[in-house]
Amino acid sequence: MSSYQGSTSVQADAKAVFGFASNPENLAKFVPCIAQADGGLGDVIHVRGTCPHGDFLGVGSLLVEADSYRMRWNSRANLNYRGWLHVTDDGESSEVTIHLEFDPGMDFGANREFSHVLKEHPRTIQETLEEALSRLKHCCESSLTTA
Repeated sequence: MSSYQGSTSVQADAKAVFGFASNPENLAKFVPCIAQADGGLGDVIHVRGTCPHGDFLGVGSLLVEADSYRMRWNSRANLNYRGWLHVTDDGESSEVTIHLEFDPGMDFGANREFSHVLKEHPRTIQETLEEALSRLKHCCESSLTTA
């Protein structure tokens, strides 16, 4: 398993930050590789975007736990990809943490390709995660106010 994590402080109310981050339509505003995302029935999410190896269409699950300001997601592809985002209230600001995990799936071809990405581009995944946090911070601080 490969995992990546990062966090940032956001000068905005935790409830508002989580409301923005957990709306599937906003994912394209702060996740660099996502061009479009929309919710389906239940916990289904559809995403379209571009990664270092080309364009992708994906289907996954997005579980929003509004009471705890936490959301979890996973991919329904051959690769076992999952992650979570958690917003904590720090009084005058919020702390946002994103965690990603990748495990091999059942498709050996997809595993070889993704193994190459993990071995050859591990900083790219972490840098993309950090960029997502930076974009989320900018979006929230420029449009939301602290409570």
